[in-house]
Amino acid sequence: MISNPILGYRLDPGEPGIPHSAPASRSIMRVLSQEISNLIYFKKEALREGGTIIYSNIALDLRKRGSFLAAVAGRTQVFIYTPGTKSSERTHSLGSELQDKQQEIERKILELERRLKTETDPLERERLKEDLERLKLALNILKASLRAPELLVGVLLDSLV
Repeated sequence: MISNPILGYRLDPGEPGIPHSAPASRSIMRVLSQEISNLIYFKKEALREGGTIIYSNIALDLRKRGSFLAAVAGRTQVFIYTPGTKSSERTHSLGSELQDKQQEIERKILELERRLKTETDPLERERLKEDLERLKLALNILKASLRAPELLVGVLLDSLV
């Protein structure tokens, strides 16, 4: 007998949208559509603030519900680069901000490479490799923005996202 329970969803505090329930058979589409809406919202916010999204990721938490593999939760993650933002503790010129971000990304890349060498779980190794590639992409974009006009970097990012 096929079981297709109705799943109820809640939105995170402050998250735009309407919390509709969905049967387990349609839950992946329901949660994915909400997460895509969140991604579009983040893109609009980045544009409003004069920034660009250099990385985005949508993750779904899949579990068996009834006879179906269902999405019980979702998460949208974005990294937004806003040129010319000032830290609350100190003021930087745009060039030094980019260099600070570049150094931070380089440190994270080294940390992930060390973790990758010691990790034995194949799923975790794959996730680390993906994160490493994304950080390398972000680093290349930051390096390019030191040499290229801002408009070109925006066009490059739009073609990647």
